[in-house]
Amino acid sequence: METVEPVVPLDVELPPQLLLGSGKASLDEFERYRSPLKDFYHGKIVFLTGGTGFLGKLYVEKLIRCGVSEILLLSRAKKGKTPYERLASILESEPIFTTYHSNPEHYHDKIKIIDGDISKNQLSISNDDLSYVVNNANIFFHAAADVRFDESLKESVETNVRGTLEVLKIAAQAKVLDVFVYISTAFSNCTRNTIEEKFYKPQVDPHLLIKLVEMEQDEESFEVLSRKIIEPWPNTYAFTKALAEDLVRQFADKVPVAVIRPSIVTTTSSDPIPGWTDNLYGFNGVVIGAATGALRIFHINNDFRADIIPADIVMNATLAIGWYAKNHPDETNIINCTAADNPVTWGMVRTEQMKWKGKIPFLKSLWIPTYNTTRYYVLSEILKIFYHLIPAVLFDLGLRFNSQKPQIVKLYRKVHKFSEVLCFFTNNEWDFRNEQFHKVLAQMSEEDQRYFPCDAKRIDWKDFLAHNVIGLRMYLMKEKWDNLEQARARYRKQWMAHMVFLAIFYAVMGYLLYKLFLEAGLKEILGSWFV
Repeated sequence: METVEPVVPLDVELPPQLLLGSGKASLDEFERYRSPLKDFYHGKIVFLTGGTGFLGKLYVEKLIRCGVSEILLLSRAKKGKTPYERLASILESEPIFTTYHSNPEHYHDKIKIIDGDISKNQLSISNDDLSYVVNNANIFFHAAADVRFDESLKESVETNVRGTLEVLKIAAQAKVLDVFVYISTAFSNCTRNTIEEKFYKPQVDPHLLIKLVEMEQDEESFEVLSRKIIEPWPNTYAFTKALAEDLVRQFADKVPVAVIRPSIVTTTSSDPIPGWTDNLYGFNGVVIGAATGALRIFHINNDFRADIIPADIVMNATLAIGWYAKNHPDETNIINCTAADNPVTWGMVRTEQMKWKGKIPFLKSLWIPTYNTTRYYVLSEILKIFYHLIPAVLFDLGLRFNSQKPQIVKLYRKVHKFSEVLCFFTNNEWDFRNEQFHKVLAQMSEEDQRYFPCDAKRIDWKDFLAHNVIGLRMYLMKEKWDNLEQARARYRKQWMAHMVFLAIFYAVMGYLLYKLFLEAGLKEILGSWFV
C-alpha cells in the first residue's frame, strides 16, 4: 500500500500521517472481499450526474472499486475542453484515483460520457445517448447542483429544480431501474428547527416556478422579485433544493427513490485518502481564510454545533441508502447525513485547528493566523474595520509603493461576501433526526461498516480536523510537503513582525491615553486654583 506523503506520527509536534485509507483496508483487501452492499453495485450500470464535481469524483472512484459494469457520466464541454478531455484531466490529476496510472484503460473502459447539460431542457442529451440510458441504467445518482449560495434564482432554478425534473423524467422511462438516489442537503428545510427524515412540501410549486423562469424576459426585475419568492429561506441554494426534493416526492409512485441530505460537506476522513478535497466553498473556505491570515474576525457562535461532515462519510452513506432502498421499497428512504450522533462545536473546531498554525503553516499566507470570533453581529462588523479593512489599505499602500497592483482591499470584499452567506449556518442550530439512517447502519454487516464507513459516531474529530488542515494545504493550496520548513521559517518572520507591530501599537495607544489623562488632570488642578 503506497502512501501519498512521508509517514509521520500524529502527535502535538508533527503533522498527522497521510496513509492511504488512514489505517483502513487497502485497495487490494477491498477488491477481495464480498458483501451484500458491494455485490449490489457489482456489475451494475450507473447513470451519474455531477460526476466531475467534488462528491461526484468520490462516487466515480468508489463505484469503480465496487466493480460496476459502467458509469454513464453526464458531462459537458467547459473552458475549451471536451467532456472526454475534462474526464482525462480529472483522472490524471486527482490523487483519489490511486490506481489510475497503473491501469488507465480500466477507468476509461468503465466510464461512458453522456454529452449533456443539467441546466438545459431534456439535459441536451442526444437521442442515441438517451436511448442507451433508458435501456441500460440500473441506478441513478443525481448529484449535479449549483452549490453557490449567492447564485441568481433563475440559474439556480434551471440547474437545481428543472435539472432534477429532467433527470426524473428519464428515470421514469428506465426499463431496468433499481433505484434513483437524489443527493440533497440537510439545509433544504432549514426554515424548521427540527428536520425529520421525511418529505416537506414547500410553499412554492416547483413546476410553476420553472414556467415562470422560462417565461421571464426581464432578468433584473425577476431577481428583485426573487428576494420575496425565496423567503424565509436564507439563499437560493437551500430554497431550490427544497423544491427539487418535492419533485422527487412527486415521482415516488413512478420511480423507486431515495434521498440523502448531507450537512456541511468538507474534506475526506479516510476513504480513499484522508484530507482530500477540490472544493473551496463553505467550511473549507473558512479554514483556508484563517490559516492564511486573511480571515481574522468571523461572526459565529462557538457554543453551537458545527454541522460539518466528511465527504467520504457522505459518499459511503449514499451508496448505503441506494442499496437499502432497493431492499426496502415500501419505506420512506430519506436519511439526514449529519454528525448528530457525534456532535462537535464551532469552538472546539477553532481550538483544535489553531493548534497547528505554527506547525503546519501555509506558505501562501498573507499573515500569521489570528482568527477571532464573536457571536455578536454588530461587534463583528466593527472589528472588520480594524482587523480587515485598515490592514488591507496599509498592505495596498505598500504594494503601490513597490509599484505593484493593489489587491488586498479587493480580496477582502470577496472574504466579506463569502462570510456573509455562511453566517446563517454558523449562528443557528438544527435538530437533525436520523432514525432512518440508524436503520440503514443496522442492516450493514461488520465488513460493510469497515469498507463503507459512514457512521458519524466513529469520527475522531481531533484526527479529522488535523487531516483537514493538512489536506487543504496539500490539495487546495497545492503546497508540497517538502516546503514545510520554508513555510515555518516564513511563519516565524511574520510572527516576529506581528509582535513588533503589536508592541508599537500598544505603546502608542498607551502614550496617547497617558497624555490624555495627564492633560485632563492638569486642567482639573489648574481649574481648581482659579475657583
